Amino acid sequence: MIEVEIKSPIDDPDEIRRRLTGFGATFLSKAKQVDIYYNAPHRDFAKTDEALRIRVGEDVTLTYKGPKLDSLSKTREEICISFGDADQATAMLKALDFKEVATVVKVRETYRLNDLIISIDDVCDLGMFIEIESMSGADYRSALGRVFEMLNRLGLKKENTIRESYLELILRR
Repeated sequence: MIEVEIKSPIDDPDEIRRRLTGFGATFLSKAKQVDIYYNAPHRDFAKTDEALRIRVGEDVTLTYKGPKLDSLSKTREEICISFGDADQATAMLKALDFKEVATVVKVRETYRLNDLIISIDDVCDLGMFIEIESMSGADYRSALGRVFEMLNRLGLKKENTIRESYLELILRR
C-alpha cells in the first residue's frame, strides 16, 4: 500500500482537537510509541530515503518505508508486519546484521475522519506535530488532495508542512 502523509509542526493542539471534534472526527486512542530505527548492512537507508523500524506501542510492528514518491509530502510505500514480542523482532534484525540508528519516543493521539487518520504527536525533544494520512493504491493523487484539504480545514498552511521524518529531525539536532 501507499501511505499518503503530510506533517506540520503545531502550536495549539487544543484548537486542533476542537476542530476535529467539530468536524465529527472519532477519537481512536492515545498511546506512547517507541520507534527504534535500523540501518541495513547492504545499503544505507539515509542515502536511499528508506526506513525500517520496530514500533512498540499498543502493538509491536516492524515497518518498512520506501523512498518518498513526490516533493510535496511524505507519501511512500509502506509494508507493516505485526509481532507479538519486540524482543523477537529485535533479535531477528540483529541476527541479520541490521544496526540500530536511533529511537524516537512520542505520545500519539489518533483520530479518524472518513478515510483520513489524523495524529497529534508530542515527540520527545522535538515538540508538537500533526500528521494527516490516508492509505491508497497506486494512484495516490486524490488521497493527497484530501490530506491537504484537511490540513487547510484545520487552519494550517501547506507551506509549513515538512517532509522530514521524526528520525531525520532528531538526527539533525
